[in-house]
Amino acid sequence: MNYKDLKQLVNKSRCTRRFKQDVQINSKDLEELIDVARVTSSAKNMQPLKYILVTNEEMVKALATTAKWAAHLTNWTQTEDEIPSAFIIMLNDKNIDGFAMFDAGVSFEAISLAANAKNLDICALASIDKDICKDLFEIEDNYEILIGIAIGISSETIKIVDVEGENTNYYRDEQDQHCVPKRALQDIIIGTYK
Repeated sequence: MNYKDLKQLVNKSRCTRRFKQDVQINSKDLEELIDVARVTSSAKNMQPLKYILVTNEEMVKALATTAKWAAHLTNWTQTEDEIPSAFIIMLNDKNIDGFAMFDAGVSFEAISLAANAKNLDICALASIDKDICKDLFEIEDNYEILIGIAIGISSETIKIVDVEGENTNYYRDEQDQHCVPKRALQDIIIGTYK
């Protein structure tokens, strides 16, 4: 893969909050996403992350309808027809002395890129209802729920836009397109030493 293709893949790998209904995602697809995440970098190579794969329709519905979606949007709803087709629940095994937040970021990005390569879309949810997860799944006390990753096929348009002022909050424009402000390259490089 060349740089241009990689950059395009990263640009297309956006979190979506509205999914097409009646899309079937099987456990094998989810396993393949985790197989990519499994070989990514891990702090001290301790590999503390574990995963729960969810394709059961009722469990997906329970997770989707209790999560808090689009916190920055005050006038936004997700209907039952727009919920994802599957979830991955990312866990930290507290019995392993790693740096889970580093690993979680690396793992999520790998899952996001792999999903996009499979023509799937995702959304990370730190607001996944942890109590619902504990009720639905047999999660032992040594596991900390980090995030839920909603997976399906997007039914919305998402675009990267320039940051205006210092406001980095995502928003919906007049056409109900999801706009994700990103800082300009020259605003994030604070020094170059040659």
